[in-house]
Amino acid sequence: MTTLAPTPATAPRGAVAPGPRGVPLLGNLPQWKSDTAQFLLRAQRDHGEVARLRLGPYTVHLVTAPDAVGRVLKENSGNYTRGVLYEQFRIVMGDGLLTTDGDYWKAHRRAVQPVFLRKAVTAIGPNVVRATREMLDDWEVRARRGEPVDLVTETLRLTLVTLSRSLFGYDIRPAAPVMKDIVDNVIEVMFKHGSVGEMLPSWLPTRRNRLIARDRRIFTRLVTEIRDRHAATGEGPLMELMEAATDPVTGARWTDDEIRDEMLTIYLAGHETTAVALLWTLVSLARHPSVGEELDEELARVLGGAEPAAEDVERLPYTSRVVDESLRMYPPIWIYPRDAVADDELGGFHIPGGSSVLLSPLVSHRNPRYWDNPEAFDPHRFDPERVRERPRMTYFPFGAGARMCIGNFMALLELRMITAMIHQRFRLKLVPGDFLRYGDTSISLRPLTKVLALPEPREAGARA
Repeated sequence: MTTLAPTPATAPRGAVAPGPRGVPLLGNLPQWKSDTAQFLLRAQRDHGEVARLRLGPYTVHLVTAPDAVGRVLKENSGNYTRGVLYEQFRIVMGDGLLTTDGDYWKAHRRAVQPVFLRKAVTAIGPNVVRATREMLDDWEVRARRGEPVDLVTETLRLTLVTLSRSLFGYDIRPAAPVMKDIVDNVIEVMFKHGSVGEMLPSWLPTRRNRLIARDRRIFTRLVTEIRDRHAATGEGPLMELMEAATDPVTGARWTDDEIRDEMLTIYLAGHETTAVALLWTLVSLARHPSVGEELDEELARVLGGAEPAAEDVERLPYTSRVVDESLRMYPPIWIYPRDAVADDELGGFHIPGGSSVLLSPLVSHRNPRYWDNPEAFDPHRFDPERVRERPRMTYFPFGAGARMCIGNFMALLELRMITAMIHQRFRLKLVPGDFLRYGDTSISLRPLTKVLALPEPREAGARA
């Protein structure tokens, strides 16, 4: 294992955390902007599990010590608010679960929680199978023509269609290209790049602000269509919950704006993250044939060529570990910023009130102190005995605590079922290209370019 230095365990209590040297005024901002992920990985390697960074006028601590991560997300989460970055999100997404805090957030989370509970999400199984089968049938046609598929586009469309049918009872396929444009624009503007346009007021008609306003208008029209269809058919369990939701204090029904903002949050956050996780799982399988062979054995033994149902997932432990390992190496949301309200101590280091904290699953999941050979793809890391050896909070692809991703059970079910279905019918041969780069200054770990793959059909006996 690689040695990290210095470690929080040896630091004097209340000390100022170490960190990389910067330049006058800008501090570490040039390193941050040049290659954010690699900069943070180096900061952990060279300065330990609590590293002090200076980004222009801001003091930021990168925190990867498991106990300290747990303190931020769970034990002392009240001291760590969503912070300045989430104001960027609010500009685009309004007041949804991702951007709000306090009583408002608690009431909204409580209202929609029932549809995301572990037992409830199994109801999406038929929609997962139907949408995946539609995609794979199209791949059969394209495979006969020798045409590659773009895994970015395909996974985004698949998870969007599944989510929309399952939660809102709405077939969004005709609007899928429009939604992809909205998602692309949202991801582009949600994470600050240090441009002048980001510093200007939202009411100024800059290109960026016009783009945000246009996308919100388009989505508002789509919301009207979805709500009208629900009123006519009664389909869509989440739509039903939202239409019936009330303010716990006033008893008033949710406003149109409240419903729209929650729908936008769930559509964007729900399908984008699952698609990115699925994409990296497929890429990893394509790059590691021995993992695919072990997956073959389990799928043949358990499913016998049949399509998986939601109830089958518990009988596919290796499939689950493949997904877990993909989420370790490529967590879709790879960085969680928080602002410290008051002074605190993390890993023995002083965290001043008013400063920011960065938690990064990408960095924590590659910490050689807890993960042997962290750059290798090894699903057996998640064998039960090896999981028990690791401290809690060394692995948190969905966050943790009260703000843990509300859709984590749904995402895991989708990822396991879809991975099984794709692997039963196809081998993916990646088309060479520079696609294993991702947007360091984006909140999402989506690759920067198309990811092209040739789907090679399996023999007929491998599927039902």
